[in-house]
Amino acid sequence: MPALVKADRVHRDLFVDPAVFDIEMEQIYHRTWVYVGHESEIRNPGDFKTTTIGTEPVILSRDQKGQLHVMVNACRHRGVTLCHQDKGNSKFFVCAYHGWVFDGTGSLVNVPEVAGQPPQFSTDDFGLIKTPQVESYRGFVFASFNVDVPPLVDHLGEAAQFIDMFADLSPSGSVDLSSGVTRYQYTGNWKQQVENSMDGYHPAITHHSFFEDVLMDRIGKSMAFIVSGDSPAKSVALGNGHSLIDFRDFDRKAILGADKPKSELDWHAGVRANLTDQEYAEEVIRVNGGDGFNLLVYPNLVLINNQVRVIHPVTFDHTEVFAYPALLENVADEINVARVRAHEDFYGPASFGAPDDIEMFKRQWHGLSRSPSMQWLLYDRGSHREQQEGPVRSSHVSDETAHRGIWRRWRELISAQERT
Repeated sequence: MPALVKADRVHRDLFVDPAVFDIEMEQIYHRTWVYVGHESEIRNPGDFKTTTIGTEPVILSRDQKGQLHVMVNACRHRGVTLCHQDKGNSKFFVCAYHGWVFDGTGSLVNVPEVAGQPPQFSTDDFGLIKTPQVESYRGFVFASFNVDVPPLVDHLGEAAQFIDMFADLSPSGSVDLSSGVTRYQYTGNWKQQVENSMDGYHPAITHHSFFEDVLMDRIGKSMAFIVSGDSPAKSVALGNGHSLIDFRDFDRKAILGADKPKSELDWHAGVRANLTDQEYAEEVIRVNGGDGFNLLVYPNLVLINNQVRVIHPVTFDHTEVFAYPALLENVADEINVARVRAHEDFYGPASFGAPDDIEMFKRQWHGLSRSPSMQWLLYDRGSHREQQEGPVRSSHVSDETAHRGIWRRWRELISAQERT
């Protein structure tokens, strides 16, 4: 199967073959770190949220001592789904079928009519199945079913510095994802959304009406130049599949103007006060989080604009995406109201961005699934002008450098199956 990924092209079967999807769930989603939630969603003892690792349903919980746990959302008796709520607070999870009770650590704490179990039965043997690895970085919680997975910080590698910048835009050093979520789904493969999130080639075309017409009316200028041939923005492969669209070389003041309301000045003063390195603080303010870059933390997390995007594979031809507005702590309400409105403006159900992309996913899937004679998809754009420094490769924003990095990591993880 790794032979289906070449240096500059990928075989269509990697999108449309259900058997490939099953292997991905095992070799990618069960073997590496996967984002499962943010600590702001489970602040208090007893808080929980339900999510997935690949297709496997899990519960992310904070126990009564404040420790984080990730547990398979299925009763150990007959496999019944324990928790159907998206989030909540509870000391216990009770199976609605036979009443087995599990606490926030996943331990089995009560079995009705336990005298009917054989003498060798022990509740210690039937706690919920848990991921052996759970770690948090800057409030972003990751889990892995692989006991031998490398440390999270090694997995993040070059991506960690961009998570730092995203979090440090908040004067507290942490964003807040508790305001709600925009959900959408599409007929198509999960990797279409992964690729789209790192695609600097499509915005001026797919989102032409927004860049040329909507923004012209609002700010008196088109913004298509940010992805034009003269753009200083870059497509970047960071290593380990993590990727970046890097807009940091743009001068936001020159584009949007230097005048700031008091609420924004106070916010930026809070950022400076929270950080000891003032040169870094100015860079955080200048870049403005996801305005300065779009970051993919492979395989399922994207930080883009003021949004945390989570990609959920469902089947080989069905994908769900959850998009959370990232609020800032210790800022004036009007700052976060503006962030939510901006999120709705481009990513909401009646917005100018997400519906365009979903339509492209639909058209791409229609072509991929019905055109077996068109076997290879091309990823060669910019391959002649890549620059490499250590593990990082970069080139023009409209190039496919990020995509080639994503597929190199895919091949590494899938190849591990053949070695074992």
